[in-house]
Amino acid sequence: MVECVGWAEAAVFIYYAVDMGVTIGPNGPCPTYSPLVYHPQRRYEAWRYVSYALIHSGWVHLVNNLAVQVFFGILLEMVHRWWRVMVVYMSGVAAGALAHSIFTPTAFLAGASGGVYAVEYAHLGNLLMNWPEMEMPWLQLFVLLLLIGLDFGYAIWDTYFALEPSNTGHMAHFGGAVAGVLVGVVVLRNLQKETWERYCWWFSLVLFLLVISAGVMLNVFLPVPGFFPEDVH
Repeated sequence: MVECVGWAEAAVFIYYAVDMGVTIGPNGPCPTYSPLVYHPQRRYEAWRYVSYALIHSGWVHLVNNLAVQVFFGILLEMVHRWWRVMVVYMSGVAAGALAHSIFTPTAFLAGASGGVYAVEYAHLGNLLMNWPEMEMPWLQLFVLLLLIGLDFGYAIWDTYFALEPSNTGHMAHFGGAVAGVLVGVVVLRNLQKETWERYCWWFSLVLFLLVISAGVMLNVFLPVPGFFPEDVH
């Protein structure tokens, strides 16, 4: 199913590339006029909190997201079935938009990174719940932690130390990652259930619902930005 989502993202990218009538570079432009993109002054259009994942700013943005979501998504689908992975993916998309809208409320948001990070970080939840049943779990954990460390390091450098910071929506990545771990614990298959895992399941479910509820409430009551912001992908 992640492949089908990828085809949809590619189709939308091609449509807007033709519609804008310009040459699409590695980093843009982004069709911020699209009714699909997250628009900070149109937060009442609730579909944008999900549909923004179909819009990408440049072909590098698209190709990177496609490669990561297909790789990590297929690995999960082989064991946990496609619908479980889609629940994780869509939870990450929504959580990414909520986190972005709260912490960077004046910026547009485009790209599937929230869902991509959810699928990637869901592997942590899978390891937590199925550690004894996994093949070489320590190696898998090492690879995941290495990728996470590199990504967080880049986000910190890009945000606080880069001479020319990018327009990357790091908070959307963070929101997707949190959703991936929590929803991964809840939705992915638990191959051999233990008593402590039941508590972990309930804790993850309640925490995710609380986080999402808080995000929705903050979006309802936070003031709408009063100026035209930059695009962030």
